[in-house]
Formats: sequence, C-alpha cells, structure tokens
Amino acid sequence: EAVIRRAPATPGALKVVRLARSLIGIPYKWGGYSPKTGFDCSGFIWYVYHQNGINLPRISWQQLAAGSPVQRADIRPGDLVFHQVKKDGKSLHVGIVTERGTFIHSPSSGKRVMESGLNSPFWVEH
Repeated sequence: EAVIRRAPATPGALKVVRLARSLIGIPYKWGGYSPKTGFDCSGFIWYVYHQNGINLPRISWQQLAAGSPVQRADIRPGDLVFHQVKKDGKSLHVGIVTERGTFIHSPSSGKRVMESGLNSPFWVEH
C-alpha cells in the first residue's frame, strides 16, 4: 500500500495538483499533450508541469529517469507515481500524487483524465 506522508504540501506542489485537478474530464488521446486535443499519460504530466515552469521530458520512461526515487512512505503531493501496467515491461503509466492519497492521470483510450486511489487493488498490483 502507498502511504502518503501527511506533511504539508509546498505551495508549488499544490499549484501542480490544482491544475491537474482542473483538467479532470479531458479525453485520453495517444500522443496528446494539450487540453485542446487530449492527453496520454505522459503528455498530461508534461503539460501540467510545463504550465508550472518545470521542464520535464515528454515520454514516461524519460520522466522516470529525470527524477529521484523516494520510498512509498515519503511520497508527497505533486510527486509523480509510476505504474508498470503490462507484464512485458513495455507500458509505464504515470500520474501526479495529490494530498488525498490519490493520483491524477490520463488512463487509456476511451477514458478521460481522472483521479484514482493509490491504494485501489489495480494500482497496488501494478
């Protein structure tokens, strides 16, 4: 289970989470990185952080390599959380951790940007 430390989130992290939350409902689009056209998971991350003056790579595995890993107990709002969705190691999904023990992400084709529980069975498994 992911444990969210209840330390206060920084103002910058709260801005990131607020913007991410404002985009809930935007459709998924493979290769998408704009609210006008839709988002894939890493395009969503790229857009939210770019709008907050933080340059991240565009692709999820590059985003993973751009940061520093933390223990589950040290996950804080505004952090990125990565999930290995396919067993063959090819699909790395990414979302933004919130202050609610959830993360905001653009899940997959046919879905929309949403907020999901970090401790939901599917995400814990992956």
